[in-house]
Amino acid sequence: MKQSNSNDTKRPALPEKWLVPMRLGIYAVLAGCSAFVYFNARDLEATHLMVLVPIVLVCAMALMDCKLSERYWKENGSQKTGS
Repeated sequence: MKQSNSNDTKRPALPEKWLVPMRLGIYAVLAGCSAFVYFNARDLEATHLMVLVPIVLVCAMALMDCKLSERYWKENGSQKTGS
């Protein structure tokens, strides 16, 4: 087993450099889901919706995590400059 050192600290936020690529990926996934629904609106079945709804929910949670991480980094940055 790996022993935890005092140098190993967990951050409560996503790394700052990951925020923009994550958002772009999430928006691409949501655009793909929207396009699928738009072009297949008449042929949608319950199984399609059972797949699309969890994808949208996971994307919403990831976007919320990005927003909270961005707020954390802004507050952390203002505390460092204010100190």
